[in-house]
Amino acid sequence: MKSTFFLLALTFLGSLSATAESTPRPKPERFAKEIVAFAKQEVVKGGIVFTGSSSIRRWTELQKDFPGLPVLNRGFGGSVANDLTVYAETVVIRHEPKILVTYTGSNDLNARLTPQEVLEDYIKFLNLVHGKLPQTKVILNAVKISLKRVTQIPQVHELNRLLQEWAKDKPWVRYVDSTSYLADDKGQPVRDFYVDDLLHLSPKGYAEWTKILDPILREEWARLK
Repeated sequence: MKSTFFLLALTFLGSLSATAESTPRPKPERFAKEIVAFAKQEVVKGGIVFTGSSSIRRWTELQKDFPGLPVLNRGFGGSVANDLTVYAETVVIRHEPKILVTYTGSNDLNARLTPQEVLEDYIKFLNLVHGKLPQTKVILNAVKISLKRVTQIPQVHELNRLLQEWAKDKPWVRYVDSTSYLADDKGQPVRDFYVDDLLHLSPKGYAEWTKILDPILREEWARLK
């Protein structure tokens, strides 16, 4: 009788574990039209590809902000790390970039994924790219904080800690802290760095990112020559 109860208990706990094992990811098909539009564009190879969610997609002044560098925007708003994996061939791999700048994570956390789950999805994408393009240098742009998602700031910091820890022993990855610069002395997002939706960066916010990333990109690009 005791053994039967024990087996039933194990079965029940196992089912709970399986249920809680993974948070459902948003369906990648929601980006089908955007990816088709990317696929129809000319394949520019050997440059610097920026990809990720809306913080990349909305960086409309990318070429102006990084003059003299062959930058290409392949961001699609609302995306999560899993979407980058699904569409990696179109948004990254076919372009064979020498440098890849990535930004994702905020939407993942907002979709109720844990920092560890986001890390696993992000790593899957980055390892996929590295497997196909082992010479590509990845600039891992930290997940930003925002006023709209202020309650998620602890998870953002934890995710950034995990990403930085993962990247530190990989010469093909360079983690960049682009988040602390958007915060005041109390660690809260500075209002001027965000547009009215309190989520996306304002021109002043992008100016901060540019100040951080520009010397890094020029340093890495110079090493390639």
